[in-house]
Amino acid sequence: MKKIKKLMQLSRHEWPLLGWGLLFLAISSACMLAYPYTIKKIIDEALTHKDQSQLNKAAILAVAIFALQSFTSALRYYFFTLAGEKTVKQLREKLFSQILGQNITFFDQQKSGELLGRLSSDTAVLQNALSVNISMLVRGGVQALGGVFMLFMTSTKLTIFILLIIPPLGLLSARFGKRVKGISKKAQDALAQSSGVAEEGISGVRTVKSFVQEGFEKIRYQAKLTHSLGLSKEKIKEVARFTSLVSLVGLTSIVFIVWYGGSLVIQGEMSVGTLTSFLLYVITVAFSVGMLGSLWTDFMSAFGASERIFELLEKPVENLENGIETLNKGEISFQNVSFSYPSRENFPILKGVDLSIAPQETIAIVGPSGSGKSTIVQLLMRFYEPSSGTILFDQVKAQNYALKTIRNEIGLVSQEPVLVSDTLYENIRYGRPEASQEEIMDAAKKAFAHDFIMSFPDGYKTLVGERGVQLSGGQKQRVAIARAILKNPLILILDEATSSLDTESEHLVQKALEEQMGKRTTVIIAHRLSTVKRADKILVLENGKIIQIGRHEELIQNTDGLYYKLVERQFNYKEIL
Repeated sequence: MKKIKKLMQLSRHEWPLLGWGLLFLAISSACMLAYPYTIKKIIDEALTHKDQSQLNKAAILAVAIFALQSFTSALRYYFFTLAGEKTVKQLREKLFSQILGQNITFFDQQKSGELLGRLSSDTAVLQNALSVNISMLVRGGVQALGGVFMLFMTSTKLTIFILLIIPPLGLLSARFGKRVKGISKKAQDALAQSSGVAEEGISGVRTVKSFVQEGFEKIRYQAKLTHSLGLSKEKIKEVARFTSLVSLVGLTSIVFIVWYGGSLVIQGEMSVGTLTSFLLYVITVAFSVGMLGSLWTDFMSAFGASERIFELLEKPVENLENGIETLNKGEISFQNVSFSYPSRENFPILKGVDLSIAPQETIAIVGPSGSGKSTIVQLLMRFYEPSSGTILFDQVKAQNYALKTIRNEIGLVSQEPVLVSDTLYENIRYGRPEASQEEIMDAAKKAFAHDFIMSFPDGYKTLVGERGVQLSGGQKQRVAIARAILKNPLILILDEATSSLDTESEHLVQKALEEQMGKRTTVIIAHRLSTVKRADKILVLENGKIIQIGRHEELIQNTDGLYYKLVERQFNYKEIL
């Protein structure tokens, strides 16, 4: 009942449509229940008395009832289905918004493919339940109850016998439904896992092909599908057993009704027309109850799918709004900051880091892989909170600012920028959606991206493909820089922005970055000497601690220091090449 209440709350905006659907459902069901009465009239009055006019009137009445039933049934289907489709649309929008609103820790623990499975397969199950199936459920329920009432009106003796069968079937259905619900939930979970495997294989298709692991990925996906199929087979067996039992009981009951009703006709207690109409009412009730039985399995599957959906919908989301709404200078301070990722709490990444960055100052952070460089970026973006210590912006604790404020004032250019599958124009505009065309083109020029964009036949309307696969590494980086420039943040973070580029691309990207240095607070995470030597200050990080601070000219003098060794390794590597 709690899940039904939640589903009803989701559809509350569509209650007017459901109201119209109920009205036409009532008319349609009344017409169906009136049909056996017209057959009784034909048999008992027209045929018994051999009255052609009575036969004509009864036939016309039956046709009129059928016409009205067909028209109202179509309207009933339209309003219920439309209400269901609109409800599921709103559910998908809300679920997607809820997923995006989670913090980064949530995504660390979830597979993106499984989340996509919730958005597609789980909501598809609910879509059937909330559209066509809910219409059929109400119709079946109304016709079953109305049919039972008409059975009492037609023959109390025969109806009492039928009602003796219903309670045992009801208990059986409840027990069966509970089992089907459990199996359905497991099957949906298994299907979501298979979606996760498929998403990993498709998104990483270049890696798969480079290692010739198509066969391995197929086996992984097949294993998940086989597990899902096994659960589906278990569910099918349960449904088959239940259907077989209900069918046996139903057909045996009809034989008994015909035998007992025939006896009443022979004894003169019932007319042939009354027995015929009673049988038609029995068929109507049986059809409705049978439909309810098949719908029961669908609704149990829907309830199983809804558990995970509501679990996501009820998760708290990041609060982007509460806090200070303006950041003015771009000054940054770390005071004794330590940090461990939630999934590895006993493995500290940063250990008592202290650093200060003045407004419009450019600092570079260097160090071996795993020393904690990118973790500093994660903390600056407030994707995570420090395990201990304090981060300040403009001498105010980071927690006092609205998340939206901090993230709006930080422009991030990463080693592998993610572009949306749209045009170059839209990818640059992503930095500031309200920007004008002139501002977008100006940002592209500052990022040295305008010339290569205009070299394409479609210019700014060129589609970049999924994740920007139609562009080279240097072109993607310059688009990402243009996006960051358009955002016009107080703080610019470059996380290994040139590490995977060729010399020419690096030169152009470096030139674009130098244009921005000095205009805003800039944090550079890099290995390459050419990227960091122009920084106002260089921080050398090792094992989560800052062990050296200074300018390039100062640090290179210390031949025993880590910075000197990092530079030496880079030059030795070039000499080998």
